[in-house]
Amino acid sequence: MAEVEPNNSHQKKTTKNKKKHLPKYAQFLLTGIAGAAIGAGLTFGIMEVKELKSPFYQVEKVYEQLQGSYYKKVSSQTLRQGAINGMLDSLNDPFSEGLSGANQEQVNNILEGSTFGGVGIQMAVRNNKVVVDSIVANSPASKSTIKPGDEIVAVDNKKVSAAQFTKVASLVRGKVGTKVTLKLKRANSTFSVTLKRAKISQSSLTKRTEGNATIITITQFDVNTAKDLKVALKSINTKKYPKLIIDLQDNPGGEMNAALKSASYFLPNNKIIMQYKDRKEKEVIRSDKKLSGGFHTSLKPIILINGNTASASEIFTAALVQNHCGVSVGQTSYGKGTVQQVGQTEDSEYKYTVAKWLTPNGTWINQKGLKPTYPVSESPLAKLPQFQSMSILKRSMTGVDVATLQQYLTALGYLPKHVTGVFDDETKNAVIKFQKEHDLTTDGIVNGQVQAQLYLAVAQKLQDDNPALKKALSLNLKDMED
Repeated sequence: MAEVEPNNSHQKKTTKNKKKHLPKYAQFLLTGIAGAAIGAGLTFGIMEVKELKSPFYQVEKVYEQLQGSYYKKVSSQTLRQGAINGMLDSLNDPFSEGLSGANQEQVNNILEGSTFGGVGIQMAVRNNKVVVDSIVANSPASKSTIKPGDEIVAVDNKKVSAAQFTKVASLVRGKVGTKVTLKLKRANSTFSVTLKRAKISQSSLTKRTEGNATIITITQFDVNTAKDLKVALKSINTKKYPKLIIDLQDNPGGEMNAALKSASYFLPNNKIIMQYKDRKEKEVIRSDKKLSGGFHTSLKPIILINGNTASASEIFTAALVQNHCGVSVGQTSYGKGTVQQVGQTEDSEYKYTVAKWLTPNGTWINQKGLKPTYPVSESPLAKLPQFQSMSILKRSMTGVDVATLQQYLTALGYLPKHVTGVFDDETKNAVIKFQKEHDLTTDGIVNGQVQAQLYLAVAQKLQDDNPALKKALSLNLKDMED
């Protein structure tokens, strides 16, 4: 079973060349052309219409007329997909829809696990430098001299910088079996390491420590999340790090079973994790050794949530909080209380709602969300608007995007509070200062590259200016006891 979050779905990948590998069972998820019939064809008599009892008679009739008489040739696949989309659209349900493109890829990654050719390093930007944040176990990097904290200076002799952070991963990744050379800096020494790319499973989970706490961040619940969480929990030195923080901020959900398994690690046996209610019956899902694989931890996590914490993430949070096995900190969650199933035809994929889910105490949180145990206002940085276009901004221009630029420069400390919507000299000087500190062309002109770097700079600052995390770190463990 799996779960679908806002704008997210999951299902096995299907291509025209893989028809024999269609799954024989449904997948459950928790995340996110109708046409008018035309007159009767001359080839259909009245008696024939009465005898045909298929509910799709009219659809078939339109299909045949369009195939035979539309003014230009139209493929049967296009018409079939249009009919499917029309049925899904008629449900007036934002979580029932056809899957294609990025949505379909995301579903496949959640249900099958995301893999790529790489060397096994996770990168981050710190102090305006691209550094190795962590190393994947049993990867090419884990068998080399690379260590977390090493600065990545170049990839295959191509210099990299924080301003190009989004492109660095594409340089490091590549076809399995090919080689890549990383130039790194540690303290005052620079060295190079050549590695052969291997198949890397991308984890949705990262772990780090701060103060007396272990902080586990889960970006989504995929097929590997429960397994990775168990490994992470087993590796915690509870004497040195007695506090556990699980960050589910901006986690849109994912596979329902992953959330159920993950929650079961923290719950005593026979506790209600969630209630599942379809059109016919209600099922109560409880924790047990089969679900948890016999693993249990006595740690009571502090769960960080916000308005983008949805679906499977809400299942996990409600299960722990309502069973007094954890507390939550942050803002009210998204509020997605429905379950989707992924379906397939030979040439299309789609998802549709099959049930609602309730929290352990029987609450349906749909469009209401979960209120945190400890409410904390979100950082003002999280409320910054996005630029409305990628248009170049420069001296003497005015408008909403100029005002947005000034808000970013103010939030990052490059400009005193000065939101006028007019690109004046003070704004230009602030842009130049920002460009200089981020290895960008210092011309005072804001293009797409500068916008991208502003977004990245704010995201980095948000990591340090995270009110929910600060509150969680300040909580006394005794505050969490019943």
